[in-house]
Amino acid sequence: MKKDIYRSIIRNSKIAYLIINCKMNDHNKYIGIEVLEQNKEFEKIFKLLTENNVFEKEVTELIVNNWIKNMFKTNEFDQLVRDIIKNDHRKIEYTVELNNKNVIMDIYYLEDYFIVVYSINYNMSYDEEDLIIYNWSKDLNGVYIDIGGSCNNTKSNNENTIMGKRDLDLWEASEIRKFRQQENNVISNRNVKTFYQTLRKEDGNKIYLESTIWPIIDNNDSIIGTRGFSIEINDKLVFEKSLEQNEENFREITKYSDSVFIIRDKERATYVSPAFRNVFEDSPEDLYKDFNKLDKYFKRVEWNDYNIDYEFDFDQCNEGTRKVKLDNGKEKWIWYKFLPIKDSKGNISKRVGILTDVTEKKKIEEEKNQLKLDFFANLSHELRTPINLISSTIQLIKLNLTKLSPQDANKFYKYMDIMEMNSLRLVRLINNLLDSTRVEAGFISFNPINADIVGFIEDICESIVEFTEFNSMHLIFDTNVEEEVVLFDPDIIERTMLNLLSNAVKFNKKNGNIYVNLYIKDDKVKISVKDEGIGIPKEKANCIFERFEQVESKNRVEKQGSGIGLYLVKSLVNLHGGSIKVNSKVNQGSEFMVVIPKQLLNSGEEFILQKNEEVRYSRANIEFSDI
Repeated sequence: MKKDIYRSIIRNSKIAYLIINCKMNDHNKYIGIEVLEQNKEFEKIFKLLTENNVFEKEVTELIVNNWIKNMFKTNEFDQLVRDIIKNDHRKIEYTVELNNKNVIMDIYYLEDYFIVVYSINYNMSYDEEDLIIYNWSKDLNGVYIDIGGSCNNTKSNNENTIMGKRDLDLWEASEIRKFRQQENNVISNRNVKTFYQTLRKEDGNKIYLESTIWPIIDNNDSIIGTRGFSIEINDKLVFEKSLEQNEENFREITKYSDSVFIIRDKERATYVSPAFRNVFEDSPEDLYKDFNKLDKYFKRVEWNDYNIDYEFDFDQCNEGTRKVKLDNGKEKWIWYKFLPIKDSKGNISKRVGILTDVTEKKKIEEEKNQLKLDFFANLSHELRTPINLISSTIQLIKLNLTKLSPQDANKFYKYMDIMEMNSLRLVRLINNLLDSTRVEAGFISFNPINADIVGFIEDICESIVEFTEFNSMHLIFDTNVEEEVVLFDPDIIERTMLNLLSNAVKFNKKNGNIYVNLYIKDDKVKISVKDEGIGIPKEKANCIFERFEQVESKNRVEKQGSGIGLYLVKSLVNLHGGSIKVNSKVNQGSEFMVVIPKQLLNSGEEFILQKNEEVRYSRANIEFSDI
């Protein structure tokens, strides 16, 4: 009975403890100890007192036995052990020379082994606050017969005045009623109770206590009183106690789920649900030692063509879907979500992760995307065929217009130009529709190289100067560096710039300016395209990058497109791991800002992009890019 009581006490408490046997020599004298069990809280104190990071029981035995040899003279340790066996309990206080910490050891005898409960005037778990512990014994009437620890929050702060009194003599009746009920329950049921209570100090401030009480049983197995201790805790610890209870419920719920649920502290997992073995086809034991093992599953897979490492930020809420490679070589798609749990002061207490095997779902999505891509490819082919025939017919008619008089021919040329430009517009629409579908399905070609992005953007601007001047506009290019080699896909950046420049020309005012600015700052490449045109309403600024989204405006009716262009631009920028946003005011213009990471291909090889002086973008190329 007594063993069960003490084990229940220490295993449900934040108190540091050792369970030991005392060893005898050939002369039946107690000379040292053997460690049977130690808990995590003891390991924290053990590290502080000894600066030792090794937590094996054998190491603890060695250090404690050396302490015994230095602390006790001949026969003193034997006398101490026999005194504990006789009285069931003994308190020892000493100061550690290493860091001048005052240690209190409560040693209890349980028939064939001892429990050593440690406390220290330093709180290892909860910042810099002291861990205050109250110890006491009472008879069956609730009268104090032994007292230890700090009791300066009672009506009387002298320990001698507490002995022989009851709680009613020390605290308000309304505050200790629950406590006495728990004591009576312990006496009646011969069990152990751990509970929380709130007491009010003389200054009116509240203190929070975690109290544990159990019966004192004599050699005749009769209950003669109660023994207990209380730990003074703060609101942060109250939060963590609540979190611990929620964790128990969390574990019970998640152990039957097909998804993997993980609770972790800063360095290691404290709980991994059983589904881990099915999803990762491995034991989760390594995660309990070092949580970085989880990263290894993700890092084995090259997540892009130029192999840039990606690290999870577990202190932020983040989610996504990525491929993993298991220890057995199998690859799976995993949806993940990680989020921190914060205490009342905003400090991160725990981190929770959810991981789901979505390999089959991903496979179905890819099949659906392929069907979608095939549909649009067929649709594109069916649309391109008649357009190509129309374009060919236009070219043929133009060749035969030379047979007419110049006056008659000019009338036909006017209509032929309109037909030709609208044919090109349809071709661009089809290309954008197809490319946006490819991007959405993940089939767009992405081929980044190391090259000078400053010269590349400048060449694009120079090539359309003639077109902007034709539209009575001025294009101004500016940069803060003359040359910068970074990683980018020339085809994608070119298409992005032409779409944005087309947008700027289409919606700019007559004689307005178009500003293209390129800035290299820290690890970012920033490109902005700004016009002085009609602008975008504030309520539409966040949705213009959505597919088929258009800005409805009287000024835009004659210039509206399909709403695919900016969606495609955003998708292309995302391929670079970048972002795009817009700042705009109605009738004052719009500024589109593209940001891509400044990085290099692992090989470090630089490609020289040759400037083509003959490349000039025509009105048809730019004006009908279908933004």
